[in-house]
Amino acid sequence: MIWLYNFLLFILLIPALPLIFVKSLTNRRLRYKLTERFLPKSVDIEDYILIHTSSFGETKAVLKFSEELKKTTGLKILFSVFTDTAYELVKNKNVILMPLDLYPLYKKLFRTKPKLAIFFETEIWPSYLKYLKKHKIPAILINGRMSKRSFDRYKKFSFFFKGIINSFNLIIAKSKEDAKRFAYFNKNTIVCGNIKKYKAKQTFENAKKDLRIETTKPILVLASFHKEEIDLSVSIIDAFKERFFIILAPRHLEDIETFESRLKSNRIKYTKRTDKKTSTNILLLNTMGELEKAYSIAEISIVGGSFDEKLKGHNPIEPLIYNNLTITGPYMESFKEETEELINKGIIYQLKKESDYLNQIEEIINKKRKIETEDFFIGLRYILDCYLVHTLKAFREI
Repeated sequence: MIWLYNFLLFILLIPALPLIFVKSLTNRRLRYKLTERFLPKSVDIEDYILIHTSSFGETKAVLKFSEELKKTTGLKILFSVFTDTAYELVKNKNVILMPLDLYPLYKKLFRTKPKLAIFFETEIWPSYLKYLKKHKIPAILINGRMSKRSFDRYKKFSFFFKGIINSFNLIIAKSKEDAKRFAYFNKNTIVCGNIKKYKAKQTFENAKKDLRIETTKPILVLASFHKEEIDLSVSIIDAFKERFFIILAPRHLEDIETFESRLKSNRIKYTKRTDKKTSTNILLLNTMGELEKAYSIAEISIVGGSFDEKLKGHNPIEPLIYNNLTITGPYMESFKEETEELINKGIIYQLKKESDYLNQIEEIINKKRKIETEDFFIGLRYILDCYLVHTLKAFREI
């Protein structure tokens, strides 16, 4: 079956190659190390654990876990990532860019083979897992996440996906609901909670000065907004720019020009982070890896990716570490359990669907209730420990 998958993928790739080449001329992210997608460089380190993630956020979420794993096992860590932003985050570590999911490419990639392979959340790649299994390399899926839509699709094609998901020696799911879905295909499934909950507050020396912000106003962050939410972001800026200094952080850097164009057409003055000029009203954050620095000086954060049903939300926990009054949109499927828990604890606010978002935001802000989250985060070390204990236990027993 895996050879049929590879054959079909290869056949589809042939007509797609000219389009990929043309699009890469104007799309920086697609162009990034493109040749390594087809001709991967061979791994040249030994005695290592492979950790595969996709995006910047996923990679950032496993950094502490990887450090603890390295310390406990004495083995090196090699990151396998899918996106350019994830690669840039760990480029000073051992890192490879995942090639196209064709079996022969993994034969070229893994000159030396890992002792253990760890995949994150939804990273279920048939050829990747088949290669590891054939070479008797144990694989573990951590923070396993499976939406109802994915479950229905996998179930429909279970003749193919059951074997793939069964390739994992252990699946550690982020919730009971996810675990139940994974257990349909693989009985070696347990629950440890969402590892993205575990966060350690960083200390940023002179963050406001470093970001070149000069203001006495409280700071409001519009975090990880997508281009689908651009109308709302501009409306929020227009409504609150007199009361707050606003940091607008688009989710994807390739959308910066779209956001700029809209700000200009609405005659909203702003400064880009890369302008290296002092900003006194609105800062457009067009750099990677500085959102947490913005949270550290903010009072209020509105988390994007949650105002369009197709986007399914982003992590609401990150701004809470810095006691931000945190607001999300109604669409938080990717963080459903976490959002419900935080709402029940009264430390985040979720806007209602099909209602005036600006009025809802105004009402929440006017409450001016101080958010204290220290007790909540103190208790989260157990999640990281759970992942470490069960990963090491499975590794030693395999």
